[in-house]
Amino acid sequence: MNRIIQYSLCALCIAFIASCNRNTGEVVTEQGSVAEAELVQALDTLSKREFQSFFSKISTSYQDSSRNVSFKTSAWMVADSASNFLITYASFPIVGALVTTDSVHVTNKREKCYTKASLAFLREQFGIEFTLKNLEDILLGVPTNYDSTRTYYQVDSKNGRTLCTHGMKDIEQIKLEGSDEIVMYYKLNEDLSELAGTTVVSFTDSTEVSIVYNSREMIKDFNIPTSVTIHIVSPKQDITVDLSYTKTRLNDPENIHFIIPDSYEECNK
Repeated sequence: MNRIIQYSLCALCIAFIASCNRNTGEVVTEQGSVAEAELVQALDTLSKREFQSFFSKISTSYQDSSRNVSFKTSAWMVADSASNFLITYASFPIVGALVTTDSVHVTNKREKCYTKASLAFLREQFGIEFTLKNLEDILLGVPTNYDSTRTYYQVDSKNGRTLCTHGMKDIEQIKLEGSDEIVMYYKLNEDLSELAGTTVVSFTDSTEVSIVYNSREMIKDFNIPTSVTIHIVSPKQDITVDLSYTKTRLNDPENIHFIIPDSYEECNK
């Protein structure tokens, strides 16, 4: 009888522990902790935010190992079509840029020349591959490269609001094989209503891009960033860019005007 009571108590203890694990929602594997459904759902919801058009005046502060400059950027975006940027310094336009789904066009208004290139141009400039969709997502402050079919892992044990596209074994394998696969980290705010930051890591390029959304404002039911800090660390250099948005418009009719004057010649590479 005593043995039966002991077995019964053990069974009750095991059942109690299992119940506690289910209540926390934590699943631990050799890859690490699988992200809780609530966090993945929040990420999924944020990734589905859509826009038709966007405009903003963006005060930009750029700093790297050799330069520290501030300038104004006017940004126009038409969803899944093109993004146009006009950079002015001391009230004079100096650089225009057009990013499409497959190319980058840049006009240097001081040198009166132009550059036409594939999207690989962005990788050469920032050390990591970007698409037009990535650019749109980053400026709008929504999760980029989100994939609803994959398993996400919870990597921030302190507050539990940072998710990663890869588990610990995955990351070690990427490093071991020298794979060009990109690892993404998404940090949600406290109430899971917005993206607080994104980190993009390319181990093969030894490059890390960290984006922090410092503040936002609600425009037509879309919480648009008003202050963003971007930090890029690569073998070439360490770059910090601070963006401050003003006069932002969302989903108003916007026309993108990008013209390369006939007098411009191709810039020297």
